[in-house]
Amino acid sequence: MENTELLKPKINNKLVISIVSIISFFALFSIVLMYIMKTQNYFSSGNDMWGHLFKSDLMYKSIKSGDYYPLYTELWYNGIQPYRYWAPLPYYIMAGLQYLAGGSIINAYYLFTGLSFFVGAIGWLLWGISSRRIVICSFLGTIWFFMPENFRIFFCEGNLPRMVIAILLPYIVYFLWRFVEVEKNTSLFAIILLLCMSTLCHVMVAAMIGISSFIFLAIYSIYTKKVLRPIYALTGMLLSFALCGIWLYPALIGGIVGMDSTANAEVMGLLSAPLSMSLNPMNRISGVVDTFYYGISVTVVSLIGILLSNKKEKAGFYTVIIILLATTTAAMPFLSKLPLSQILWMRRFAPIAYALFFCSLIEWKKCKRKFMLILALIIVIDCIPSFNFSRYYTQLSTKTDNEIEIAETITNQRVALMDLSSNGSYPSWELCEGDNPTNYTFGWAWQGASTASNIVMLNTALEQGYFNYMFDRCIELGNDTVIVKKELLQMSNKSLQELCDAASNSQYNLYCETKQTYVFHRDVSNSFGVITKYEGLAIGKSASNITLCFPKFTVGNSDNIEDYTFEELSKYKIIYLSDFKYNSRKTAEAIVQKLSAEGIKIVIDMNRIPTDKITNRKTFLGVTAQNISFEKQYPNLIYRGNSVMHNNFNKDYTTWNTVYLDNIKYPTGKFYYLEQDLDFIGTNDDRNIVFVGLNILFHAMQTDDKAILSIMSETLNMEENSLPTRQLVNIDLTYKKDLIIIDTPVEGVNTTIAFQDNFVLNDSIKKENNLLIVTEKHTEIKLIYPYLKQGIIVTVIGILGILALYLIIIRKNKEVISNKSSN
Repeated sequence: MENTELLKPKINNKLVISIVSIISFFALFSIVLMYIMKTQNYFSSGNDMWGHLFKSDLMYKSIKSGDYYPLYTELWYNGIQPYRYWAPLPYYIMAGLQYLAGGSIINAYYLFTGLSFFVGAIGWLLWGISSRRIVICSFLGTIWFFMPENFRIFFCEGNLPRMVIAILLPYIVYFLWRFVEVEKNTSLFAIILLLCMSTLCHVMVAAMIGISSFIFLAIYSIYTKKVLRPIYALTGMLLSFALCGIWLYPALIGGIVGMDSTANAEVMGLLSAPLSMSLNPMNRISGVVDTFYYGISVTVVSLIGILLSNKKEKAGFYTVIIILLATTTAAMPFLSKLPLSQILWMRRFAPIAYALFFCSLIEWKKCKRKFMLILALIIVIDCIPSFNFSRYYTQLSTKTDNEIEIAETITNQRVALMDLSSNGSYPSWELCEGDNPTNYTFGWAWQGASTASNIVMLNTALEQGYFNYMFDRCIELGNDTVIVKKELLQMSNKSLQELCDAASNSQYNLYCETKQTYVFHRDVSNSFGVITKYEGLAIGKSASNITLCFPKFTVGNSDNIEDYTFEELSKYKIIYLSDFKYNSRKTAEAIVQKLSAEGIKIVIDMNRIPTDKITNRKTFLGVTAQNISFEKQYPNLIYRGNSVMHNNFNKDYTTWNTVYLDNIKYPTGKFYYLEQDLDFIGTNDDRNIVFVGLNILFHAMQTDDKAILSIMSETLNMEENSLPTRQLVNIDLTYKKDLIIIDTPVEGVNTTIAFQDNFVLNDSIKKENNLLIVTEKHTEIKLIYPYLKQGIIVTVIGILGILALYLIIIRKNKEVISNKSSN
């Protein structure tokens, strides 16, 4: 007995010495890592990193000035809410590190690298202490930072929020296991806190953690027959999102939830990969370093674990294989049809799979040491390429981009760099940093911009060569400097002369030419607004296409024609409807007829009209769109008695699914098909209402079909590429903490500032084409935290739900103990 008592302190002291030694090793490794990064100027080569550093530096400077949650910055996207859709926690962390680094954001990045390794490693050591498996957990802690996808996130993607979550994952999995397997009730609060932190880093990845945990716990429950505690854990995870309601509710109004399903499917496809790529280790050795690599070692060891480990340890191994299969291109058609498919960007699940994989390795306690050593060796070999920093870094440098230096020198109000983001997020940083930042129409992560649709249209105009539209809308967005990348001009199949002519039409001059770009500039005062007269209004989801060919059109704020007052619509000479909506067909028809009676022309794209809920037919004002399809080209089209020499369809649309018009009294366009005379354009008794079929505008834009465009030009009574009337006026802008003060010489000025939903609305401001219009000469706009009341309510619900869940768990435990005692 006495000897036993003497042994305990000796064992504890040995354990303490081991723990201190390992922590010291982690700290030393972190210091060496930071030293190598700093001395060699190693830096993330990822497209995202510079954008995240901008937001980090913005947070640091705002806190220094006494603003602890900046609601607004005018530097990106004509004004954005910087932490509305980009969760703020990573930027608070970086701001703290920047303070420790003496104000240097670059040195803060190096500190963050060391911190990432150290904190992540300690998470696995924590598991080693509780399970008395110090050696294996210390090994896992050392390689966690260098696991293939983790390392790619740090040095190829440069995604700061995902980096922070990678640090949190060891702790999340540790407390999840403690709650479910060890049955430590207090671990539930740690799970909820860590999920809250993850949500405040990246809400999509936090949701992915929940989905991965569901897969893991479902398999765990099958093998262990434990169901209740996994359900409690998953419920706690769900409630953690409600707990973040004060930030999450505003973030979900738009953002990823509002993403178009087609766009989401495209992103899902881009983030998938065949097994021949995701399991090919040679990509990390001699291939493209940012190619997705899941890890052949993780896959092989997981398969071995499934075959040889005991019941509960299999959960993590199975999860690895399930997530791997879900990352493949073959899985995309199935995943895209699932609920919440907008968060199933499966490549991003990989680090979570790694954490659950480590969990199963740690708990595989019956695995013999020699065999575990072999498995560890397999993993280490797979991680060796991560130590080759020279393949992953970007050399830091000062301003080497000549066009950016020029833009900073000549720009008075705002610059547009037309590069289709080929330069990554670096321009977003370089232009907007320093003591004299330059406002930028673009930025990084455009989904958070209220001018997102404007940005998409500008990029489309550049790609397809609609330069008149591009320069005109650059003026509307307040850009006095426009930079066009040379290689993109070549892609559009247009000449430099056509580019310069379009620039001249909007009073831009070719200021200079650099090796990579053309720099255009228009002489303006420091701040200017725009007064514009548009002839046409385009309404509907697909209506914006017409503005590229006919810039005299502007796009309406709503796709629903009933959302406009008659006074708003009657300001225009012509209304174009394409893929529009209405609440009642009779009401919509009455609106169109009333506008026509006032002399306003209405052109209706019959390919994209709502389907009548009663008849299930596409009918409007008595005209019905009938489905038809062609191969390779239209049949012979006759317009006003003359044959139209049209182009073949675009190679991507060899089968052309479209509509012809039924019940047209006065057709101006016909074609003969399958022994029938069919109509594709014309009017009924009201000659101001024109119906158009065959999707001719889209075809003309896809193939640059001048003959078809001339038909549209005649129908609209508008010349192609003709510009709206614009007048520039001087304005005074004053930005304060939560206030924007605007003074204009006249009323009704487009300020070129992006309209935000956190502007306090009053009668002196309105929204047009996502931009702020002031209707008075002096305007003061207060900025508020969006949806504050709703967010607080959701957070309170989360708190109450968590308390209720914990009380249920305690009561259930008491019942179990009581039943055991009675037995």
